[in-house]
Amino acid sequence: MITADQRHAALIDTLVRSGELVDDRLIAAFRATPRHLFIPEAGALTVHGTVLDRRTSPDAWLAAVYADDAIITQVDDGDPARPRGRPTSSSSAPTIVARMLEAADLRDGQRVLEIGTGTGWNAALLAARLGDANVTTLEVDAEVLAGARSALAASGRSPTVHLRDGETGYPPGAPYDRTIATCSVTRVPRAWIEQTRVGGIVVTPWTAMEGAGVLAPLTVAADGSAAGRFRGGLGFMLLRGQRSPDAPSHDIGAEPDETRLVDVDPITPLTEFATAFPITFMVPRWRMGLRRMGTGMGLWLSATDGPSWARVYPYGSVWTVEQGGPRSLWDEVESATAEWNALGSPDQDRFGLTVAPDDRHRVWLDTPNGPGWDFAQPNR
Repeated sequence: MITADQRHAALIDTLVRSGELVDDRLIAAFRATPRHLFIPEAGALTVHGTVLDRRTSPDAWLAAVYADDAIITQVDDGDPARPRGRPTSSSSAPTIVARMLEAADLRDGQRVLEIGTGTGWNAALLAARLGDANVTTLEVDAEVLAGARSALAASGRSPTVHLRDGETGYPPGAPYDRTIATCSVTRVPRAWIEQTRVGGIVVTPWTAMEGAGVLAPLTVAADGSAAGRFRGGLGFMLLRGQRSPDAPSHDIGAEPDETRLVDVDPITPLTEFATAFPITFMVPRWRMGLRRMGTGMGLWLSATDGPSWARVYPYGSVWTVEQGGPRSLWDEVESATAEWNALGSPDQDRFGLTVAPDDRHRVWLDTPNGPGWDFAQPNR
């Protein structure tokens, strides 16, 4: 049996060889902070839904802990009365944790506010790098926080921990040199920017649509704005206050205003991150998902600002496109796709985000003054 220490050492070696971990002090923090101390012995799940139990399957539990993948530690906010199976807390994949902490450009003596304590592993890594007294971490869920407190104590780490909605930050400790969110947002909360010093960095996963996110390290300017270029794709659970309601698509039971056939697969580009991500912010106020539609797996689109909708599904060797409502939603998607192609099909790392002092969000290409798209507040 490969021991926990051996697996831990191998994981960190892999992160270093891959270039995800570069900072020597951060590497030392990872080596001093084993992940297995922060994963529940029972009740956690792999991203594929496999139940993990250290007591009955210790080898499988340990292998999952030191795989480079997320581990789900809570579903449905811990409420058995809502059996949707929606992950609501997790331990992020080690590669993603390393990437976020490297993006924070941590320096000795800095003070950090973490939004979302989760299992406590990320807070422990920050404390190992910067010192316990320099780390404040916030968790909105009392049950999740209780587990994190226990794990932090067992690991010998003691950052400042508060049960609090992280969307409002923690003013008593401000200003911070870094604010790091372990949840995704569609709107960067003003409190995070205001509570980060000028020249400091807000590191957050950002998404225009749940499921298609990027890492956004945003440097705070003296005028109250924050801006930065995206760094790779990733997926995080949304900040609880920014979740979308569980509403059905507007196309359910609706008759189309328009129907047409297309002979080039329109579904695959919207199910692959590289081609879907730019469309998510170039088209305002919408969401999408997959659903079986009689002839195969189809794609539904639904506006969040009214009853507009579209659906696309295979029909023999072609695809049927139907849409209805005041917006021609599928036409908007086609126009955005054409615009992206005309720009040279740039990948996500060529885009960035500026949050203005009045909280307007603008996604831009290559530079803050380059081509851009005002990101509209999603209707929820």
